[in-house]
Amino acid sequence: MIVWSQTIPPAPAASDEAAQTVPFPASDGAKGGEEGKGERASPSLPPSPVSTSPAAKSVSPSATSARERDDVYNPAPHQNPVVAALQEEGLYLPGLGAGKHSLICPWAQEHGSDDPGPAIYTEPTTMRPIGKFFCPYPHTERVQIDRLLERLGIEAAHARCKPSIRLVSGEMLRVLDAAERSLLRLDTFYQSGGVIVTVNATAKGDAAVSLVNDNVLTKALARVADWEKFDGRSKEWKPSDPPTQIVRQLLNAQTYDHLPVLDGVARQPYFRKADDTLVAEPGYDAQSKVYAVFDREAFVVSDVSEAAARDALGALKDLISEFHFASECDRSAALCAMLTAAVRSSLPLAPAFNISASTPGSGKSYLGALITPFAGPGEPLNMSYPTTAKEASKSMLAALLGKPAVISFDDMQTDWLPFGMINRMLTSETVTDRVLGVSRTVTAATNVFVMGTGNNVSPVRDMSRRVVTIQLRPPTGSPATLSYAGRPVDAVRANRGRFVSLALTIVQAWQAAGRPRTDVPDIASFGAWSDKVRQPLLWLGEPDPATSLIQQVRSDPDAESLARFMEAWRLAFGSKPMTLRKVVDRAERDNGALLDAMMELPFVERGAINRNKLGWYLKRNANRIVDGLHFQREDNSERTAWSVQTIGDSYSGVSVGNASSARTEAPIDPREPVMINGEIY
Repeated sequence: MIVWSQTIPPAPAASDEAAQTVPFPASDGAKGGEEGKGERASPSLPPSPVSTSPAAKSVSPSATSARERDDVYNPAPHQNPVVAALQEEGLYLPGLGAGKHSLICPWAQEHGSDDPGPAIYTEPTTMRPIGKFFCPYPHTERVQIDRLLERLGIEAAHARCKPSIRLVSGEMLRVLDAAERSLLRLDTFYQSGGVIVTVNATAKGDAAVSLVNDNVLTKALARVADWEKFDGRSKEWKPSDPPTQIVRQLLNAQTYDHLPVLDGVARQPYFRKADDTLVAEPGYDAQSKVYAVFDREAFVVSDVSEAAARDALGALKDLISEFHFASECDRSAALCAMLTAAVRSSLPLAPAFNISASTPGSGKSYLGALITPFAGPGEPLNMSYPTTAKEASKSMLAALLGKPAVISFDDMQTDWLPFGMINRMLTSETVTDRVLGVSRTVTAATNVFVMGTGNNVSPVRDMSRRVVTIQLRPPTGSPATLSYAGRPVDAVRANRGRFVSLALTIVQAWQAAGRPRTDVPDIASFGAWSDKVRQPLLWLGEPDPATSLIQQVRSDPDAESLARFMEAWRLAFGSKPMTLRKVVDRAERDNGALLDAMMELPFVERGAINRNKLGWYLKRNANRIVDGLHFQREDNSERTAWSVQTIGDSYSGVSVGNASSARTEAPIDPREPVMINGEIY
């Protein structure tokens, strides 16, 4: 349970008027639909709580309002007609549940004095479409469900407790609307990023999100509704299967009127982004559009005082006491990673975390295994870091569509390369791309905790401002022999709720204290993360956990490499415009400073200079001033030429010297992704 502090109010409950809009879930005594599922709550409202008492005496068991019914769609009855009829006749007995109901056998007079006890009615299932009736008295062999329905005056079609959809010619849009409405009866179907997905709980208490295909959707539509088509010969409506055309149209619709929107999945209590309220109830929250799966009793935040926050911080620091960090800032960054993982579903954006060391066996993977349970109970999605931009686009989109708690690049064999998709997934709340093997685009949320481990691995170029590095430095030449007597990973996995609650305590205590802010450099794109994770640690006296990120940005190895390239170019050619062919030929012929400078840059592939990528690199860095030099594009009768100019020379796009001679081409922002020979950097 969560014990609320006065400064952090609980989520507001839906009004009584709103809660009664859609009768889902129905009470145990009057459940409608297959396996006891009634009409699902509207996407604009949270689900109503489940009642454990039988329904009151009902009106006509199969009644639906005239406004709800039409010639295409006839909704399922609001109450199970069999249960309602048993209640009307005084035959219903309380108890049981889970789709089963006790009743007085309507043929009890045949039992005589040796009454074996109550009979049982089981609600419809896939294999028993009209339900099942069982009486312990021997007459069960001749008294089956059809006799019970006849005795209660209920037609078999009504006993199925399903809506019906008629394939009326010329009414495809209304049929599609009816099909979508019928899916609301399955509380696992949602819309997300223009596609239909399902959310299901796993055995480990996690949530699995899956993209729905035509086979899954066909079975679901057949399960939740009775489909009918008109038979011209008999002039009657006959049973049918969901048409392939309707299935495909619904899959490819991209916009949906009834399915709830799924923006994220939470594995523990989380903060609504809109009002920063802590949501402590599992299930779908319509306001935040987040589906949460967790045991509310496992997460306890009973005190949000500063003292409680310091105790919580001490407990988290005990977990990492046996790790050998390069500095106290690295230790603080590890604590920051724990807090980030715990609240990642509440943040619009967050940096990735890079756990690096100089030698194998330093505890990188073990520290990663300690951090990831703060994000969720399941295993992280372990992936290899992409080697090309195309691979990054495909693999990352597929990963994000599954809404995992953690994406882990374990044992990285390359630096954090700035592929466009990975850049965007760390600094944009959503990414949009084409689905592999499908001719459509989808949008995926990026609220996932991203982490990587590797020896001497670091973020390069544009990734420098997107990744926090945690450096381990064991004081031994053979770190593989290190052991962790406290077994911190086992401790967190065994009592995940307690340690996540400690992280939440630190955040809530900082909020309750008035959100005090330490004067530190701002980090572009990660303002909310800085507020909810970085500032609470600074408030408690920890070093800035973003120190490594700030140092990476300030060092800017991109600028240093560019400066060396321009200096070598200027030394070789002065300010004379040169074509790329001549530059490359000169560099390869002389094999001197110019070639050395060029070999450090991203247009080199397998030891050779790619001239197309060199052109894109120059275009991207045109007019960017480093150490008083900048590249300038020049007119040339043969082809495009480039020169290196100093600040005092004519500078494109800036009023330097003779403004009238300056070109109007705007400089390209070096932080933005750029396409180079089909790959995004």
